[in-house]
Amino acid sequence: MADPSQSALHRALALSTEAQLDAITSPARQLAIIASAGSGKTRVLTLRTAYRSSEGTLDPSKTLVATFSRKAADELRHRLFRLGVRDLTCGTIHSVALRLLNDQRSAIGRPPVELLIDRSKVIAQALKVHSVSGIAPASIEAEIGWAKARQLAASTYEDAAVKSGRPAPLARAQVSEIFATYETLKRQQGRLDLDDLLGHATTLISTNAQFQAAVAWRFHHVALDETQDLNPAQLALILAICGDDPDLTFVGDPNQSIYGWNGSDATLMSDLSGRFPNIQTVHLRSNKRSSRHIVDTANAALGATGFISEAADRGSPPTVSRFASDADEARAIAEALWRNEFAAGTLKTVAILARTNSQLQAVANALDAHAVPYRFAGSELAPGSDLSSTPTTLQMQHDEVTADQVTLSTFHRAKGLEWHTVYLIGVADGIVPYKLARTHEALAEEQRLFYVALTRATDALHLSWAERTSIAGSEGRRRGPSRWLAPIEQHLATRAREEAPLEQSFRLERLRSIRASLEHSRPTEN
Repeated sequence: MADPSQSALHRALALSTEAQLDAITSPARQLAIIASAGSGKTRVLTLRTAYRSSEGTLDPSKTLVATFSRKAADELRHRLFRLGVRDLTCGTIHSVALRLLNDQRSAIGRPPVELLIDRSKVIAQALKVHSVSGIAPASIEAEIGWAKARQLAASTYEDAAVKSGRPAPLARAQVSEIFATYETLKRQQGRLDLDDLLGHATTLISTNAQFQAAVAWRFHHVALDETQDLNPAQLALILAICGDDPDLTFVGDPNQSIYGWNGSDATLMSDLSGRFPNIQTVHLRSNKRSSRHIVDTANAALGATGFISEAADRGSPPTVSRFASDADEARAIAEALWRNEFAAGTLKTVAILARTNSQLQAVANALDAHAVPYRFAGSELAPGSDLSSTPTTLQMQHDEVTADQVTLSTFHRAKGLEWHTVYLIGVADGIVPYKLARTHEALAEEQRLFYVALTRATDALHLSWAERTSIAGSEGRRRGPSRWLAPIEQHLATRAREEAPLEQSFRLERLRSIRASLEHSRPTEN
C-alpha cells in the first residue's frame, strides 16, 4: 500500500513551479531562498525538508526548523507532519534557546530556567526605584527589548540609541539607569527574560566545547523561515548552532522586513549569505496568492518591478476612498459587510487592517453597531509566543464556534496571513507612514510595511483614508492622503485608460454580433 505522505509529496512536487523545484531539489548544503510575497516560501521550505528526507540526504531526527512565532511554528509542523516528517525539532528561536539551556542544566543537575515572560512588573519596580511616574512600563520595555535584540547592555544603550536616532520615552540616560536596575532586580529573582535566552544559549555554545559538539550533532541540518526578521541576537544564536560549514537552508523576503523598531536588521539576511562563499541563491518572484490587480498595486506602492502574479486575472481593481472622518470610514465598511455582501460563512475571509491598534477601535464600534462579528488578531504572532501562551482545548473549541468573523489586525500582526478581501484603513499622512518615522531607514521600513499589508489580499482590496481622525492626540487634525497612495492611484488610472478601449471595442463587437443575429433571424418576406 502506498505511503500517503509520499503521495502528498509527489503531488506537491508536481504542482510546483520551475523556480520552486530548483529550491526544493537543490543539492546545495547552503541555500538562500529569496521569496517575494505570495511566492510559497513556507511551502518550499517544508517541501525541501520532506524531499531531502525522502532522498536520504537529511535526517529528521537531527534537523532544526526555526521561525519566529507560535503560529508560524505550528504551520510548519503541521505541513511537515502531512509530508511524513515527524521526528524533527520545530519551534521559535526562543523556544530552541530555552530547550538548549534546560538540557545543559539537566545534565549538570541544575533546575530548569525560571522564565520571566512578562517584564512589565519588574520594570514597574525599577521605575519606582527611580521615582519615575507617568511612564507606562510598556514604553521602557520596548527600549529594553530593542537594546537586547541589538546585543546592547544598559551601559551601551544610550550611545546606540543616539546614533540610531531612536526616539525614547525619557531622557536616554535615564532609560539606561532604569534598564540597569531592571537587570539587577531580575538577577536577584533568579530569572531570565525571553531575550536573555538567546544571549545565554549563544554564550553556552561558544564557551563550552563539549556542549558545542553535542549541539552540532543534534542539529546537523538547520532550516530558517522568515530570515528577513532576524535581529543580531537571534543571528548570533543561529550561527553558534550552525558552526562554520553548516547544512543550512534559509528563506525570506527583504521587502517584508518590518521589525527594525523591535531590533531586527534588514541587512542581516544578505550578511548571512555573505558568510558562505559556496552558497546557492534561488529567487522566487511569482506571487501565486494574489490577483494581478493586487500585485501590480503593491508593486506601485513599493516602487518595485519584477514581481509577477501567477494567479488568474480575477476580481476587480483595488478601490481608493476618502472620508470626512474615521467614524464615517468605519461606518461605511461596517455597512458594506452588514448588507450581506458577504454570505454566511465567508466573513472569516475578510480582514480590516490598520497601522496602529488605536485605529481599530472605531471599526470595532461600527461593527458592533451593525451586529457584524469580528475578532482581533491574537498574540500567537509575537516572537517567542510558543513560550508565552499555549491555546487550551476550551480556547480552540471557542475559536471553532466563532470562526466566521471579520479579522481586525494591525499591519504588523497581519504579516504571514491572507484573506480574500482586505480593507486597509487610515492610509493617511502621519499614519502611513507613521509620524515617528523620520529617518531614511524608518521610512523605508514603513513603506515595506505598507507593501506587506497590501499583499495580504488575494482577490479584493479596498484602501481608504479620513480627513479627520479621533486617534488620541490628533483629534480634529486635518490630514491628507498617504504619500504612497499617489503612485497607486496613478497606476489604477493608467490601467483604467489602457483597458477602456478594449472594453469599448468589446461592446461594439458584441453589438455587431447581436445585430447580425437579429438580421439572420428576421422572417423573410414571401
